[in-house]
Amino acid sequence: MFRNSLALFPSILVLWLSAPLLQAQDADQTSEKLGGAAPRASAAKYRAHLERDGFSIGAELLSKKQASKTFAADVSHCCLVVLVAVYPNKDQPVDLSFTDFALEEVGSDIPVRPESATIVAAQLEKQKNSSATEVYPHGTVGYEWGTYTDPNTGQPVHVHTVDTEVGVDVAPNGKVPPNVADRDRDAMERELYEKALPDAKVSSPVAGYLYFRVPNRNKKAKYHLTYSGHAETVDLALL
Repeated sequence: MFRNSLALFPSILVLWLSAPLLQAQDADQTSEKLGGAAPRASAAKYRAHLERDGFSIGAELLSKKQASKTFAADVSHCCLVVLVAVYPNKDQPVDLSFTDFALEEVGSDIPVRPESATIVAAQLEKQKNSSATEVYPHGTVGYEWGTYTDPNTGQPVHVHTVDTEVGVDVAPNGKVPPNVADRDRDAMERELYEKALPDAKVSSPVAGYLYFRVPNRNKKAKYHLTYSGHAETVDLALL
């Protein structure tokens, strides 16, 4: 019986030693799945930042030019884009949720919540569909071959001709064909989702983008961002 216990011991030892390694791998995989953007060295590296009780947060409002360099999708056409970075306290993980954020124009008392990647992609596709008329090229190629007798020489002559025809089609009612629209929307949604601020419980610094649909935007307007996921509401003036 003692001999059998010794025989099992190496297996138990291997499992015990491998457990921390598996946990570390799971933690690494979790961090990789968060997506978003790479956080800077500290919250102070962002134009708007604040630190409170070991927790710090930084944010920046992207200009249209910055947004066009960051995203393939024309997200600034429908939304204001805010880059946010969160730095949790060492021993206090943060349960991040984009619904804890709000954007408000200075002088207004109407906060705007960020939209999900799905909603923003659908809105961009809708605006694209209702704007300019879309034109799609098409073409056909025809082949002809045969043999005839030359009346002067009496010899057979082989012929081979190629005819091409090129034209354009306008999508019905100026709309993008459904199959094209679906692919465009899926691609935009994937990009917006992957670059968004992670919606997860985090214990290390993370960063990502929030998308705010602000109607009747004023180019000269100033905004401030609030975060209510902390013990005390955080208010950042976006310059």
